[in-house]
Amino acid sequence: MNKRADLIENLLAISFNDNLSVESRNAAINALAPEAAPAVTEQRTTTEFAPVETRTAVDAEQRSAIAGSPVGVPGGVRSEVRAGDLLAGEVRALTGASGMGAAFTPAEQAGYVLDFLAKSSVIFRSGVNVIRTSGDSIILPHMTSDGSASAISEAANVPLSDPSAESLTAVPRKFMQGTRVPNEVLADAKPSALDQLSRSLIRSVGLAYDLSAFEGNGTAPNVRGLKNVAGIGTLSNGTNGGALTNLDVIADALGMLAEANADDESAVVVMAPRAWRAIMKLKEGTGSAKSLIQNSAGSASDGVSKRLFGRPVFLSANLSLTETLGTGTNMSSVYVYVPSELVAVVREDAVFDVNPYVYGATDETLVTAKMRADLLVPNPAAVVRISGVA
Repeated sequence: MNKRADLIENLLAISFNDNLSVESRNAAINALAPEAAPAVTEQRTTTEFAPVETRTAVDAEQRSAIAGSPVGVPGGVRSEVRAGDLLAGEVRALTGASGMGAAFTPAEQAGYVLDFLAKSSVIFRSGVNVIRTSGDSIILPHMTSDGSASAISEAANVPLSDPSAESLTAVPRKFMQGTRVPNEVLADAKPSALDQLSRSLIRSVGLAYDLSAFEGNGTAPNVRGLKNVAGIGTLSNGTNGGALTNLDVIADALGMLAEANADDESAVVVMAPRAWRAIMKLKEGTGSAKSLIQNSAGSASDGVSKRLFGRPVFLSANLSLTETLGTGTNMSSVYVYVPSELVAVVREDAVFDVNPYVYGATDETLVTAKMRADLLVPNPAAVVRISGVA
């Protein structure tokens, strides 16, 4: 009886020893109680059918493999199988080491997605401040005025003047796209289908946020874009709009920023590609073939940098081309703003996700990309919108 009790005690000690790998545990158990795990010799004739692999058997085999040699665990040893390991293993098998679908932690996913979004989203590329949060909302304090200071005599009472402040609340909104992909495509495509899909979906998500950041009406689930922020500076390109025939309205916008004590030297200009095409056609003078924005002597082989008055110009094909001004239709807006005065609030759970199970009945995989973000404009005077640009 004591021998049996000692055996059970030793078996339990081995089973709950987190420092042992799966193989080490099995070897120790077999050494203690060989009768509990008798060796099985499988004999199969040439006419015998191989046993059918059930889903349960495959899951068990994969769980054992993950526990025995997990990815990303120091020393390659882990005693338990955590939730999600099985899915992660299958995703890695589909995508390879370089695929975006490989299992990342949420923080790593956010960093990767934001890096790629910065290339797709004008609002990010322009250099706005980015704050990451894991909460449903975030409150940012903002000073609206500095109070007043004055000259005083020696030993005079200190004049008291309180600065004004307000709280701005950001509620990250969800931007998402998904697609169903046949598993055969994922298995056979070269280069990796998931790599291509990840870029396409993330670019689409970035452009959706871009559109909302510039033109969103602020009604959930939309972000309140620059176009609808109260207090921004506004200019119009004539009474009924039209193509830009000079750069005066851009100069006026920069002047408005300077008059509002905004850092106009660091301002950027965002416009639709159509507006930039019209600007490139502007000539230096009557009868001249030289572009107004060309630095060289005028050779057509020389490039034109996307800058106006020394400020960088960003093009967004996402801006609306159907705005109206007076009798003018099919117009767009040009935005001139100081990026450091804008804040993009992004949740850390921005992800590119692969789910091979939700459409298992049709042997398809659901691939999605999503982000949650908002835009705050603490100083609306640092933004000028020019309307009526054809």
